[in-house]
Amino acid sequence: MTEETKETPIETPEETEETTPATEEAGEEEAEEEVKLYVGNLQYATNEARLREEFGQYGEITDVFLPSDRITGRPRGFGFVTFSTKDAAEEAIKNLDKKELDGRVIMVNHPRPRGETGGGSRREKEDMKLYVGNLSFDTTSDSLKELFEQYGTVSDCFLPTNRETGKPRGFGFVTMPTGEANAAIDAVN
Repeated sequence: MTEETKETPIETPEETEETTPATEEAGEEEAEEEVKLYVGNLQYATNEARLREEFGQYGEITDVFLPSDRITGRPRGFGFVTFSTKDAAEEAIKNLDKKELDGRVIMVNHPRPRGETGGGSRREKEDMKLYVGNLSFDTTSDSLKELFEQYGTVSDCFLPTNRETGKPRGFGFVTMPTGEANAAIDAVN
């Protein structure tokens, strides 16, 4: 095991020096600089031509991909636009993120790796809405918020009420940062 560890660092620099002569570096930089962007909250009618038209203002586009539902064939409301350069991609993010396209405010950013979908670093930064059930009908929004504030910052607390009587329905929702929400779940459950 020690020998394998010693061999890896020695071979890696040699391989790098041999495979990256000055004439090849320029070609490799261009290939590395190609940047794919995630475009979310798209109108279902938005097509590849429309994305090329809008995003093409900021640089050369090498690819546009609009996933569709496997069963229905309908667009899924998001896509990917690949630019030939990082600068063009950054310009597109700066000018198009949170802007309206075909009647919807779109999100434009760097995509997360597949392994991070539904978890990972992005969720740690986002808020999580917790369902809190089996509450006493005497529970108030303030008392529920106070309980969860022991574990972090509560950005929203909501207790649905019966439309006819106005009385609480025995459950609620608390929104707070994901890491703090996980701690609250462990403590309150």
